Amino acid sequence: MNNLMVIDGIEVRRDVHGRYCLNDLHRAAGGEQKYRPKYWLDNKQTRELIEQLFTEGGIPSSEQNQSVSFFQGGRDTQNLGIAPVNTVRGGAEQGTYVCKELVFAYAMWISPSFHLKVIRTFDRITSAPQTSSGMAADKMQAGVILLG
Repeated sequence: MNNLMVIDGIEVRRDVHGRYCLNDLHRAAGGEQKYRPKYWLDNKQTRELIEQLFTEGGIPSSEQNQSVSFFQGGRDTQNLGIAPVNTVRGGAEQGTYVCKELVFAYAMWISPSFHLKVIRTFDRITSAPQTSSGMAADKMQAGVILLG
């Protein structure tokens, strides 16, 4: 799968576990204050969805079974896969990173049109054949989009 996701010219970063940066999605959706990831994460329905993901064992880890702490509460997910949410404070990679299911839920919370845009972007990048130079070409295209 292609790791680069660009929505409306905004590259959505991924962490080492493949989670997507909600802060980048927020910018891609227009960056309105009322749609800040913090407000969505405080939502009762969101908290229940995150809890359900934990109940099901988090994100299945790939070849490495590394543990990551939940974004609040210090809950350890060792041997359960990867935590569905992780917040990085400070540094170049700061932001809140979430699994694919939470990306869809966040996009749906923002608006139906943004939700469809995110789904279609995921479909496009997951169904496109990956070539050895595909990642480099996508990064160049993202640079052109951002410069244009």
